[in-house]
Amino acid sequence: MAGVLIRMKLRIIRNSMTGGKAAWMIIGAVLGVVFAAATVALPFAELGTPSLTTDLLSTTYLIWTLGWVVGPLWGGSAVLRVDQFALLPLPRHKLALGLLATAFVGITTVVTTLAFLSLVVHGVRTGVAPALVAVPATAAQLAFVVLLSRVSYALFGAVASSRFGAAVTGVLFAAMLVLTQSGWMLIVAVTDSRVLESDFSTFVSTSVRVLPSGWGVVAVDAAGRGDWWQSLGALAGLLVLCVLLLLGWSRTLGHARHDRSVFRGSIRSATPARGPYSGVTGAVLRKELRTWVRDPQRITMAVTPVAWALGTVLLPLTFGTKALLPWAGPVLPVMAVTSAYNLYSQDGTGLWLTLATGSQRADIRGRQWAYLLLFGPLTVAVSIAFTAYSGYSWAWPWIVALVPALLGGSVGLMAHTSVTALVPGPDAHKRPDNPLERADTTGPSNLLFWVAFLPALPAAATVALGTALDNSVLRWLGAPVGVATGVLLAWWLGGIAADRLTANGPELLSLMRTGRAGPGAGAGTRAKPVLTKREERLAGLSWLFGSLALFPQGLVPLLFLITDTSGKSWFLALYMPHAWPWVVVVVMISIGTVLYTQAIRLSSGKTSQNRRARSPETGGEATEPPGADHKELESI
Repeated sequence: MAGVLIRMKLRIIRNSMTGGKAAWMIIGAVLGVVFAAATVALPFAELGTPSLTTDLLSTTYLIWTLGWVVGPLWGGSAVLRVDQFALLPLPRHKLALGLLATAFVGITTVVTTLAFLSLVVHGVRTGVAPALVAVPATAAQLAFVVLLSRVSYALFGAVASSRFGAAVTGVLFAAMLVLTQSGWMLIVAVTDSRVLESDFSTFVSTSVRVLPSGWGVVAVDAAGRGDWWQSLGALAGLLVLCVLLLLGWSRTLGHARHDRSVFRGSIRSATPARGPYSGVTGAVLRKELRTWVRDPQRITMAVTPVAWALGTVLLPLTFGTKALLPWAGPVLPVMAVTSAYNLYSQDGTGLWLTLATGSQRADIRGRQWAYLLLFGPLTVAVSIAFTAYSGYSWAWPWIVALVPALLGGSVGLMAHTSVTALVPGPDAHKRPDNPLERADTTGPSNLLFWVAFLPALPAAATVALGTALDNSVLRWLGAPVGVATGVLLAWWLGGIAADRLTANGPELLSLMRTGRAGPGAGAGTRAKPVLTKREERLAGLSWLFGSLALFPQGLVPLLFLITDTSGKSWFLALYMPHAWPWVVVVVMISIGTVLYTQAIRLSSGKTSQNRRARSPETGGEATEPPGADHKELESI
């Protein structure tokens, strides 16, 4: 049975490696091999004390283990899922062993095996006996991380449908985003701490060795000292843990799908006759507020921007700087609109209720008010608390100017893009257990993240002018400019969204039902563009390398040069002599801008449309490319 499942998984992986997905898999494999090579190189490093190698290996294995725990949350369901075998009369333990065998077949397992070979290298450099112990320890450690990943995913699926699980999901997702974009700060922190020249503290050293991820290193080191009881005990502990995880995982295979949580409201509360909660707009507002606190997907969307903003500004504290603390408030609404812009897609075909009652304008305004009531107080509270904690008094004029502009702009952009850039996804009752498996909004979200900064330009320019002229009146004038900009954008963009929803509501409903824009679709509908495999690969590579060139190699070193920060980390420009850092920064920003432009053009499908329009076979008429299939997503 294991052989059949392995062949099935290999066939699925081979058939799914197409287009952008293949590009991301190749990029991930290359990066994984680089990290694995760095792990294998650790035992060869010349460090301050001999025990530091053990501490670093234990810490590195802990990071690999955490990667296996949170990796499935990022990558989605396994290739072979248990619900696919629900109708087969297979014993649970037999199915568990078969699926476990398939878990060892994959790119991630190969990369992790390469990384864990560092334990064998460490044993060989220590002696013959440690080398012999390192072989079964490596195998046991690999089995441990694979089984832990499966159990963690099963537990996550069980709790993800609850509100608490959704909040945890948001925190984990934000943590992954922060580490992806700002993980270099940890390298700066480790470099500044000079831990590689001295040693880990006793508490940290003991902690990373006591955790199961460090038991393999403990077994090898104990064999080197001749402490065979400790060595065999660590190995036996790993094996017992693997057996317990296998038994626990097999217990989760009996249910094809977890029951969904149902949150019921009270029927005793009367409908307000007056005030902001009355009328049609008030009804939408109350419905939206309840959805934000009851729907697990909405809870994840609400928690993610808060956790991301806090994580981004708190990470520099690891190397003793508070420079980013005042900006927690301004970036929170920017991330919030990136997370929450696809609201109508989450409602699915429930849009027909709005169209049938003719309440499009009230629906837009009610959603805007709910968004403002949810993120407004949070943004203000975070802005005040973190700016006060930073102690930077010069930051207050900037904060009171930028926050209302960015918050109001995000309220308007959320409504506008929910209508004009809708990406269809599954209806609420057909969502998978993993809340991150939803409509793919990667491209629009990347673009919207930068667009969301534009509302701050007038207020920022006013404060910057006041700072340059040393005019305090002009500096504080940024606050009313920011308020006026935010209110104007929220009202104006909301009005445009209401008009678009009224004019193109049926096309939006068709888009969510079928996944494609119907004939006669207006400007308010936008189907996912169909790209060739080459365009998908180019778009993926452009997003990746454009981000690397523009941010960590362009804007971040530019900020370091302006503020005269001494840390160099992996910023190429800061290693250049004399005036060359500025030249490298300009070149990197230019390259990043060009690649981002290319990625946007490819992701929007303009390149494909232009090519088809120029094709002599179509006579200048746009046609769908071969292989463009449109699946029926939902019917009313």
